[in-house]
Amino acid sequence: MAAKERKSRFFEYEERIRKSYIELKKAYAEVQDSYAEMVFRLALVAEYKDDSTGTHLVRIADYSTEIARAMNLSAKDVDYLKYASVMHDIGKLVVPDSILKKPSGLTPEEREVIKKHAVLGANIFKGSRSPLLKVAKLIALTHHERYDGTGYPSGLKGKDIPLFGRIVALTDVFDALTSERPYKEAYGFDEAVEMIRVESGKHFDPEVVKVFLKCKNKIRKIWQATKDIDAFVKDKANEQRIEN
Repeated sequence: MAAKERKSRFFEYEERIRKSYIELKKAYAEVQDSYAEMVFRLALVAEYKDDSTGTHLVRIADYSTEIARAMNLSAKDVDYLKYASVMHDIGKLVVPDSILKKPSGLTPEEREVIKKHAVLGANIFKGSRSPLLKVAKLIALTHHERYDGTGYPSGLKGKDIPLFGRIVALTDVFDALTSERPYKEAYGFDEAVEMIRVESGKHFDPEVVKVFLKCKNKIRKIWQATKDIDAFVKDKANEQRIEN
């Protein structure tokens, strides 16, 4: 075979490899997107039990992502946290609506039922070999642990709580403070930020609080954007009720 022909075939083969790689990369990206969407939609089922619009999940993911980036976590870990954090309350699927939507204070027995959602949520992912779902299990199990050891379900303390759990513990509480619930009004942004600061070293990891405060302006933009969406959805729902 002449050298010129061999060279031509080599470049032809190289081009086929390049095209195959591009197609494979595109297919992998589509699978990743579908996987992420499936995870979000599954998490959204649990949110419907709380009469949520789903923006709670978006905020938790975005708040957690900002904190993780500011803490210089790897790009892979940031992605895992972003997509797995939305599954933190998946265990609420098995909590009765009579408790979740109760407009008044819960009894001690009802609080114990609520607390079970952390373990139940983690059990949903038990045995999974997916790195993402392993992170989801970790977050579901540990996002109600407190830095001072008074949280649940295991009473973990300090750095014994996995970092992903420590981050979502803060973002979940912050979002709960700034959101309206059947039993309470929403706190203002600055008021909620101060409440988080006060709990540094008690409920929350001081390092995570420090980074959260550093990211406050980015957090505010996320909060404001989804607050406007929630208000729009609420207004439309009220209009439909009036029409019916």
